[in-house]
Amino acid sequence: MGQASRGVQAGNGRLRIMRDNLARAERLRLVDTARRAGDDAPTLCEGWTVRDLATHLVIRERHPRAAAGIFMPKFSDRLQAKEDEYAEMPFSRLLGLVAAPPKWTPGALPGVETLMNTTEFLVHHEDIRRAAIEWIPRQLSQAETATVWAQTKVALLPYAAKAKAPVTIEAPGFGIRTAGKKGSGEAATITGAPLELLLYLMGREDHALVDVR
Repeated sequence: MGQASRGVQAGNGRLRIMRDNLARAERLRLVDTARRAGDDAPTLCEGWTVRDLATHLVIRERHPRAAAGIFMPKFSDRLQAKEDEYAEMPFSRLLGLVAAPPKWTPGALPGVETLMNTTEFLVHHEDIRRAAIEWIPRQLSQAETATVWAQTKVALLPYAAKAKAPVTIEAPGFGIRTAGKKGSGEAATITGAPLELLLYLMGREDHALVDVR
């Protein structure tokens, strides 16, 4: 095999990796949707505009100590300072930071990116899309939907841990998964496409197209 042929194969391999990396693809799709929506557009995150959401994503990856302020009061001043800093940044530049994360972020490591960022960017992308007056569900590829289903099964665990009875998720064509222990409540089955199930489990119940019984 000649050097040129090996180069073409290597290039195709890199393209395939990019195409198969849903976390990276959703990052860029979110940026495109955010740019078209505008920085003042609403999101499903209560009180957040698109700029606020973009700022959250940037701080999460670039300023971990400030990001800790979301959960730990002692870091809240650091978080506020960073939020104020990015509030003055041109929106296009802010989105550029979302699109191109730093190389040192843990999400840049093989395998970590999928675990750390797939659900984050999928859900926040839909937070922008579904806050619009009119929206339609997206059609992801079969491979992408399989990745979403894997993320959904992970998201079921903390959701079911808080439930008072077992919770079953069912994605026609992908599978069924049950989690949780018997308790005082009634068992629930949630049916829908993997992305819709993921949104439901991540607190977007009012905007997820699922059947609950």
